Amino acid sequence: MPEEANTAMTTRRLIRSAAFAGVLALVVAACGSNAASESGAGSSTVAGGEATFPADSFSIVANADIGVGRSRVLFGILEGGGRRLGSPTDGVTISVSHTESPDVVQTETAIFTWIIEGAFGLFRAEFDLGSPGLWRAVVVPEAGDPLPPTGFNVLADTAAPALGEAAPAPQTPTLIDSSFDEITTDPDPDPSFYELSLDEALVNGRRTVVVFSTPAFCQTATCGPLLDIVKGEAPNYPDVDFVHVEVYTNLTDPDFAPIPTNLAPAVLGEWWNLPSEPWVFVVDETGTVQARFEGVMAAAELAAEL
Repeated sequence: MPEEANTAMTTRRLIRSAAFAGVLALVVAACGSNAASESGAGSSTVAGGEATFPADSFSIVANADIGVGRSRVLFGILEGGGRRLGSPTDGVTISVSHTESPDVVQTETAIFTWIIEGAFGLFRAEFDLGSPGLWRAVVVPEAGDPLPPTGFNVLADTAAPALGEAAPAPQTPTLIDSSFDEITTDPDPDPSFYELSLDEALVNGRRTVVVFSTPAFCQTATCGPLLDIVKGEAPNYPDVDFVHVEVYTNLTDPDFAPIPTNLAPAVLGEWWNLPSEPWVFVVDETGTVQARFEGVMAAAELAAEL
């Protein structure tokens, strides 16, 4: 690929990633030590029990790469002043419809997923999104009025590999010829996640879980928690290969910065074409994408796939 085209492509990807980060950052903000106290976690009910969420609450769709078909959609709930709301005890249903077919409505019960346990998280639900274009979502709390509608775009073709597609198999760095400092920003790396290059893992006849994340430079504060969830589940599945791919390369260069020119080849358009981070993909024995999780994932979701 010509250098000019590659630079333009990575710049576009950074813009898309920044847009995703801007949406999700409204929910997750920064992973500071006072996150739990600021979020109001575990107590999003208005005094007196009149409503699940305050009257000025609103919802946002917090993932960017939503495609036609069965899709997992993430929703953040915020109070007007930006305070993050929601906990596993909050009952929420979500209804969606295409703006061109407003009378065809799907309604699902949402499941709350912590990003930081006890601090803040998102609601998730799966829908059969039959056509591309602008969709409308309405979050309905267990008590109180529905939140204002929010829109989200459904793509005819997702940027990252879709369910049923062949998983790209680039060569990725391993501990065979690299040190931890060169290939990961995880402060507590699991050596088994760096034993196989992705191109090796995807052709050995075993299932593979691949995590794309950059714990030290994540724009959404979710990379470290997501990688930790996968590391926690890995010992339960000795017949599955786990591979962590750091989003950036050249980590030990004195002038390193998390900029487009340092994006790892595996995340770029010629391979996984990721529009955001982090991601988890489950790939079956034939090298086919079996599951995809953008941004946030519960341990139970990964366990259900494995």
